[in-house]
Amino acid sequence: MGRTLLVSLCVVASGCVTSHVQRLDANVRPEQASDSIVVLEEAPEQSYTVIARIESQTGNVFESFGDLRAKIIDQAARLGGEAVIVGPESRETEFIILMTGMIPSEKKKLSAEVIVFH
Repeated sequence: MGRTLLVSLCVVASGCVTSHVQRLDANVRPEQASDSIVVLEEAPEQSYTVIARIESQTGNVFESFGDLRAKIIDQAARLGGEAVIVGPESRETEFIILMTGMIPSEKKKLSAEVIVFH
């Protein structure tokens, strides 16, 4: 029984943050420092161009929206973005079937637009 529980916990904990990047601009920009990326909750009044859209999701219940934001910011920096406009947080519950029964697993999703200012 103890071994089954250990295997079950390993299965639940084995996920990671995954992301899908959709580039909207073919221009190659220099990479930015992650700590220079501005995180916005809504579109700025200042003129800007969207260079990419990023969708991230957690792989297990132990990862947070903070983990998703960190991944998005890191990717935006690599793309040469200056800021991200973060969309609303969403949650989806799935059930994992184990030998001991089913357990709920919450996946978190977050999307953002990567922008550069004019």
